[in-house]
Amino acid sequence: MRGKNPVRRQEVGDGQALWVQEVFYTLQGEGPFFGQPSVFVRLAGCNLRCFWCDTDFESSDWHPDLDELLEKIESLRKPSCDLIVLTGGEPFRQNIVPLVEDCLSRGLRVQIETNGTLWLPLPEDPGLTIVCSPKTPKLHSETSRRINAMKYVVKKGEQSEKDGLPAASTQVEGDSATLARPGPGHLVYLMPLDEQEEEANRQNLEACVETCLEYGYRLTVQGHKSWGVD
Repeated sequence: MRGKNPVRRQEVGDGQALWVQEVFYTLQGEGPFFGQPSVFVRLAGCNLRCFWCDTDFESSDWHPDLDELLEKIESLRKPSCDLIVLTGGEPFRQNIVPLVEDCLSRGLRVQIETNGTLWLPLPEDPGLTIVCSPKTPKLHSETSRRINAMKYVVKKGEQSEKDGLPAASTQVEGDSATLARPGPGHLVYLMPLDEQEEEANRQNLEACVETCLEYGYRLTVQGHKSWGVD
């Protein structure tokens, strides 16, 4: 969206219908489930406006009820795939609790990709993984407690000298901001910012590699782009 999206508030209904951008079957290209077959459910709308975001999450007018959405997921999911990834936009902007509970009850794993600023009362279940890519200095306290992994998007030259993590605002280009830092036990992944320019991308990847080697973080890349899949 490149910072052109409306900033949308959290709209918590009964969760029996959701605004969905798209549902698709692919390989997870980032984070702790890198390379695993997954059904992605991209929820529409976001409560933040990141100026470098390259994802479309506003163009859909699809508002499926829960049964229709689950039927779509099952129509795409292969028997060997048990991973459902909820992303956005910002998934916590809508009431995803019924969807998560239904997927877990079917024996499926659920990964939620969130910016960490919103929360909903989700079950504490070993099949649920919350990956936070912080875009603000503070996270919702309950989200912070439940996070399994942190994923930071890194641009060379915009890192803290203290820990190598981002020190620039995601909301106002050129401003500085110390994004929320990981807590005890959080896995930390670094991913290079895709600037759509070969040399800049090479430098961002190099910065991630050097920082991971220095601080013990884990490197992740947008594998789906190099694999030629969505």
